[in-house]
Amino acid sequence: MRVPHSWLMEYLDADIPAEELAEELTMGGLEVEEIEDWVSADGEARDQVLITSVTSNRGDLLSLFGVARHAGALLGCDVTLPEYSIPATETPNRAPSDLEQGDTRITIEDLHGCPRYSALRVVGVAVGESPQWMAHRLEAAGARPINNIVDATNYVLLELGQPLHAFDHRLIVENHIIVRRAEDGERLVTIDQVTRELTRSDLVICDPKGPVALAGIMGGIDTEMRERTTDVLVESAHFNPTMIRRSAQRMAMSTEASYRFERYVDPNLTLPALARAAQLIELTAGGEVVGPAMDVRTEEFTREPIALRPARANHVLGTDLDTAAQVELLQRLGFEVERSTAETGEVQSDWLRPYPDEEQARDRLSVAVPTRRPDIEREIDLIEEIAIVHGYNSIPTTLPRNTSGAGVRTRLQRLELRVSEVLRGAGLCEHTSFSMMGSRDLALLGLGEDAEERRALRLREPAAENQELMRTTLLPGLLSAARHNVRQQVKDVALFEVGRVFIAGEEKLPEERLMLGAICMGSARTSTWNLPDEYEKMDFYWLKGVLQQLCQRLQVEDVSVERGEHPLLHGGRTARVRLGGEPIGVIGEVSPEVQDTYDLPEPACVLELELAKLLGRASLLGTYRPQPRFPAATRDLALVVDDDDEHTGGRLLAVARGAGGDCLESVEIFDVYVDPERLGEGRKSVALRLVFRHPERTLTEDEVEEAMEDIQTHLARTLGAQVRTW
Repeated sequence: MRVPHSWLMEYLDADIPAEELAEELTMGGLEVEEIEDWVSADGEARDQVLITSVTSNRGDLLSLFGVARHAGALLGCDVTLPEYSIPATETPNRAPSDLEQGDTRITIEDLHGCPRYSALRVVGVAVGESPQWMAHRLEAAGARPINNIVDATNYVLLELGQPLHAFDHRLIVENHIIVRRAEDGERLVTIDQVTRELTRSDLVICDPKGPVALAGIMGGIDTEMRERTTDVLVESAHFNPTMIRRSAQRMAMSTEASYRFERYVDPNLTLPALARAAQLIELTAGGEVVGPAMDVRTEEFTREPIALRPARANHVLGTDLDTAAQVELLQRLGFEVERSTAETGEVQSDWLRPYPDEEQARDRLSVAVPTRRPDIEREIDLIEEIAIVHGYNSIPTTLPRNTSGAGVRTRLQRLELRVSEVLRGAGLCEHTSFSMMGSRDLALLGLGEDAEERRALRLREPAAENQELMRTTLLPGLLSAARHNVRQQVKDVALFEVGRVFIAGEEKLPEERLMLGAICMGSARTSTWNLPDEYEKMDFYWLKGVLQQLCQRLQVEDVSVERGEHPLLHGGRTARVRLGGEPIGVIGEVSPEVQDTYDLPEPACVLELELAKLLGRASLLGTYRPQPRFPAATRDLALVVDDDDEHTGGRLLAVARGAGGDCLESVEIFDVYVDPERLGEGRKSVALRLVFRHPERTLTEDEVEEAMEDIQTHLARTLGAQVRTW
């Protein structure tokens, strides 16, 4: 908003330069972005204009009066506001929804959109140019002078913050003003000569023939002021802020009126604004006010007092203001304050320690906040106002009282941090994506209609296109990140993300699951000089190794990987991750269809699992294992088995561990060999490396051979495994 300095200073009993005033206002919450040296178009007037930035909850600062009232509170000086009162507005005619006075009638059909509509009629006016003083002030404040009637309404808008509109009374059909919702398809030509197509969501001012103004935004061309206008009906109303904002956004219109109505205009300002407008019209255009003002309203616009505990204010702010000082600060803002005393039992003892004044601890203030300040609703809002008027720079710097010590991370937070450390150490980069996704993302994954990922929570008002759902999987975000990297000529991708997904169910709120997702593609080496192109590609086994390393660091031992299926992943190159037999995730290579959809130059492997379940079994403290004192005996065993789901590597390892006895320290697979000619169709050779060790002595050759025979016998009997000797 543009605030001419000379105009503002008419209301303040202070002599303060524009630069100092700008500093005071900025520190008081009304930011002054710059000070402009202004010269009128005719060169007759000069001024300094403060250009302010008003937050959306402070519509009361969108007027010269509002700024003056705020500046007076900050400076502690008197604010002199002109008396706006005429007999016509002191005793208006009132009605709840329909009022007829003389030959004029006002009807409100949409009381939600317009809870108050006031009007005043002035006859015998002469439309012409505004006096120079008014034109200069309007120009300095950013408004273009038009004629004395319109300029008077714009002057009141800038001075009081109440938008007004002047109708040519004789052009209103049957002299009947109707406030209602527009009909779909209705049209209105606004004063900017643009035809607006209206919808049911728009609030309009009509006569029996049709719309004559777009409520709270802009008037219509059919009833605007003309040179021959002599009879004026001035409108001063209170409109629903949300309705005005939606209409203004839909039509891409932002006017001085809509900007204020969107941010809430004091409903008790309609009559004072009419009085001021009538004064200015009589001063600049002559004429005479006809009869009392018409005031159609649904209610008395009042507010319940807010209780404030002065001791609580000091406790929150770290100040030592007595009750009288706090009362004085609130009264500067125009708040009415009544003081009382609470019973001893109502006093909170915590306040008596930092502030031993027991008398203040029992003080209670009842604060009546004017209707122009809808942003003040609770005690803490009043405390903030005290801080603003007292001055943040006046609050001493102190250490917080009664601190309980430094905060620490929870067990879950520390485990999540360890997960990130392990994965970063394995060469993956952490990725963060939006918590929203689109239906298209699920379609690209090839998920069926009955897939759990389809149970997504739909957003009523999405922030962006293709973000209408809360995500149910991390994989679309990781695949999109891989595609973005490829398009930037980064073909070696290793990313992970820890985040929550949201599964809709029968409950009102969705189920939130903490998940871990990862994707890898390309080479694991940062430098491949003098190495084959295919050296150490990040494939299924590389990502599985990362998972195993993570489980080791988390001290989780009962995690297994077995063959499985998933619509997103390649058939035969997919595995399910299980924790104690319960499925918690999936790992595998993306299918060729998904690879083509995301424009990936080579196969990518992904991992997604329910991290919360894994962390539920995890431990932050490792188990101490002393260094072995006796040597180990290592044996290799090659087995020929059927190549099917019954003879997986995990099954072979489990059977070998079960038959190896207490001295079998470890067993792992180090080779898989397939040759239909030598092994037979559907057969494979799996090589195991077994390590035997006794904790208290050295094992003998006979003991090791006996253990090996037990393992071979058990594997043969359980899985039909044959020992390969060549």
